[in-house]
Amino acid sequence: MRVLGISSLDTDATASLHVDGGWHVAAEERFSRKKLHAGFPKLATRHVLESAGLAPEEIDCVAYPFRPWWRETAHIAGGYLRDAPRNVFEPWGSAARHMGSYAKWCAMAIRNHRKFDRELLRELAALGIRGGPRRVEHHLAHAAGAYLTSGFEEALAVTLDWYGSGLAGSVSACTPSGIRRLKAFRYPHSMGLMYAQVTRALGFTATRHEGKIVGLAAFGSSAVAGEEVRRCFTVRNGGLRYRRGMDEAFARALARRHSREDVAAAYQHALEAVVCKVAGHWIKETGLHNIVFSGGVAANVKLSQAIAALHPDVRIFIHPAMGDGGTGVGATLSLLLDAGLAASCEWETCFLGPSYDDRQMEAALIEAGLRPERPKRWAEAVASLLADGKVVARFGGPMEYGPRALGNRSILCAATDPSVNDWLNQRLGRTEFMPFAPATLGGRHTSRYKDVERVELPARFMTITVECTDLMKREAPAAVHVDGTARPQIVWAEENAGLHAILEAYHRRTGIPTLINTSFNMHEEPIVCTPQDALRAFERGDLDALSMGPFLVERPGPGRRARANP
Repeated sequence: MRVLGISSLDTDATASLHVDGGWHVAAEERFSRKKLHAGFPKLATRHVLESAGLAPEEIDCVAYPFRPWWRETAHIAGGYLRDAPRNVFEPWGSAARHMGSYAKWCAMAIRNHRKFDRELLRELAALGIRGGPRRVEHHLAHAAGAYLTSGFEEALAVTLDWYGSGLAGSVSACTPSGIRRLKAFRYPHSMGLMYAQVTRALGFTATRHEGKIVGLAAFGSSAVAGEEVRRCFTVRNGGLRYRRGMDEAFARALARRHSREDVAAAYQHALEAVVCKVAGHWIKETGLHNIVFSGGVAANVKLSQAIAALHPDVRIFIHPAMGDGGTGVGATLSLLLDAGLAASCEWETCFLGPSYDDRQMEAALIEAGLRPERPKRWAEAVASLLADGKVVARFGGPMEYGPRALGNRSILCAATDPSVNDWLNQRLGRTEFMPFAPATLGGRHTSRYKDVERVELPARFMTITVECTDLMKREAPAAVHVDGTARPQIVWAEENAGLHAILEAYHRRTGIPTLINTSFNMHEEPIVCTPQDALRAFERGDLDALSMGPFLVERPGPGRRARANP
């Protein structure tokens, strides 16, 4: 069955194509160069069709993770009317701010649904795809995407985001016979909304910089205001309520009274406490210990670690594109499950995007005025540079699906210098509080991370933090956060032979099986997609070397570029 999946158009628009059990997936931002691109993914859709060698008329159906806009309008208006009576006994000023902000949000959300729904239908018709999309409820798409890519036969699906089809989250029991919803968290009782509010209150951009808050929280103390934030929530019988959740004055007031580190720690504490209490209830109620997690809140790697720690028998999987960019894949899998054409299967790789051959890469290097070398022992040459303290950008193979760079569009460097988090971020124009993530050789990881066997699958995709061993802290301090954790990528040769070869060569040279792996992009830009994108970022990032496919280019010195002879 040939299914074109179009993810939610409101942010990180992504096109996926499922053909005979295989996937082609690409995010529009990688082509348009607009971070978290909103709108129909024209370029990404064209790419996945060309990659599969299909014409639009050969598509059997289109999957989309939202209802028609008028049904979404009913969800939005119904949520507002349902919430109003609950605020009668709340403090008047806060309740008034809550309802006023909620009304404004409803008007904006209805406009956006109408706009994106019309754009979806218009662009599908322009492609020549008739009959309209088959629609999947938003949180069912999240749940299906997580469950059917986990490899778990039975699982408890937890989905949490800002908003989707009237909901902010859900809990479902997943078995081979289907996905059965146990609990729905109606908007505005939203953990995604809560975390967006503290992101804004601390001066960052909501939907984009929540990861900064996760890193910042480790520098603060949740004892200062953690319980004050926690009391904004009521958790009962596996459900949750966010009291006066649309009133942002509370977060702003905390930000005025306390340091940003302590405020971040307070909100992270509340998030973990609330979600773990909800998840713990449903684990006990159902007896299911396999947890699959999706939705924008699942990008919070510390929360995933906390869920995994709920019980020794818990196994957790986070869909690699946990946010709305993954809902096209999830909606497709939901339709396939209904048709009896899908079962839970371990997600094998995220390398599903555009790739370029040696000829294209060499031509781009020469056009840029660079002299590409082709070392016979390429991995050893790259490892030698890394062992000498150089920063090497790697470009090659298919692009990654999801927000994490997993070695094909990555910047690599040694993890031995803790100050790398300052000087490399400065080179790349970034402001981060979380250390760079480590890529560690599979087979060497169990001595570097504690109890990592339980989370090996999500750790392949950099979607969870784990406690580091003393050995890891000694040999790779740049990758260890102040709380003693890291967000690892466990690298196996079967999945990424190139990155694995570099790690092996670096390990032979240094005795250390870990390198820093951060995304190959400048601040506030999408991860590079084409050879030309890579060359621009290489120049602007003042990096020491570029490994593009089998080719290697070094800078002769600071601020200079190795150019070919005229």
